[in-house]
Amino acid sequence: MIWLTWRQHRLQLLYGAVVLAILTVFLLSTGFGISAAFRSSGLAQCLSVPGRDCGAANDLFMGGGARYSGLWFTIPLFLIVPAMVGVFWGAPLVAREVEQGTHRLAWTQGVGRIRWAGTKLAALAAAALVGTASLAWILSWWSRPFVAASDNRFSPGVFDLRGIVPIAYALFALATGVAAGTLIRRTVPAMAATLGFYAAVRLGVELWLRPHLASSSTVSYPFFGTNPRSGLGDWVLSTKTLDGAGHLLGNGKVLDLNLLGTVLASQVFGEAMVRRTDGMAPHGSIVNISSMSSTRVITRVLGYSAAKAAVDNVTRWLAVELARAFGPGLRVNALAPGFFVSEQNRNLLLQPDGSLTARGQAIIEHTPAGCFGEA
Repeated sequence: MIWLTWRQHRLQLLYGAVVLAILTVFLLSTGFGISAAFRSSGLAQCLSVPGRDCGAANDLFMGGGARYSGLWFTIPLFLIVPAMVGVFWGAPLVAREVEQGTHRLAWTQGVGRIRWAGTKLAALAAAALVGTASLAWILSWWSRPFVAASDNRFSPGVFDLRGIVPIAYALFALATGVAAGTLIRRTVPAMAATLGFYAAVRLGVELWLRPHLASSSTVSYPFFGTNPRSGLGDWVLSTKTLDGAGHLLGNGKVLDLNLLGTVLASQVFGEAMVRRTDGMAPHGSIVNISSMSSTRVITRVLGYSAAKAAVDNVTRWLAVELARAFGPGLRVNALAPGFFVSEQNRNLLLQPDGSLTARGQAIIEHTPAGCFGEA
């Protein structure tokens, strides 16, 4: 039976080995560069301190202009590997025999149906286990920087490709394919049914079952504060910004902090300047903090730049609106400071010996004073 199983399924196994070899070469050829970029961006060092704000380093490593940022989106593509095991290995196992009529000969010899099916299924299951275990091991190493940067180990395409999860899904897909082939008895319809059922189960687990596997907890912290769970790899179901009364103000992080925070502060202090308790006419100054990234293209910080550009627009709008509504006593302006070296961006701008990084040198070349700001 072992020889017969090899003869009948050698092409499937060889194709699977070729696919695994191609994926391994791709992962190894890019994995070392990803790890080096993770360290050189300063994100690895920043994330070593739980609760630290690593937004700037994260943008440098994961931003749109980063060398390996596009590879993050290839991770979900690996989700189809377990499904292919069920489609190309499991579905034809019984369906092809029945469809071609060879089951009449195979099942009437000295080897019974149970032994025939058991030997073939065990051989394919062992091959699937070894193959997906190898892929899961190298994928876990390859994706470690991306997982650390996302700070959410349960995001789609991350949890599913690490540890024993892909092995379990591959065996599930194989069993689904065998069952579909046994019931449908036609190879192509069985392959389609396997893919459809597998996808439906995966979506059901991802969207509805997994969020209810354990009771969720809510963590609250000030708008301008730091998430106390940052860097711990929690499974984040949702992030929301609420006002003091519990009303939803927005979702997201970069835009909320830089844009919504400016708008809320302007509303609060603007109202106090208008409704003065001393009986004087409305007057006062609102000074927002913009950034040079709002007017110049700075790579890898798209979200931050977009938020600061919106701050510029909001500042202009408020200046006109408040002056027309309450007189010239109310003024709204914005400061657009250049770069200051801080603990958050030190590794992005300076080498360990104090010399400039390539990014720091580019910034200095476009700074009139030729130096960083000093607090």
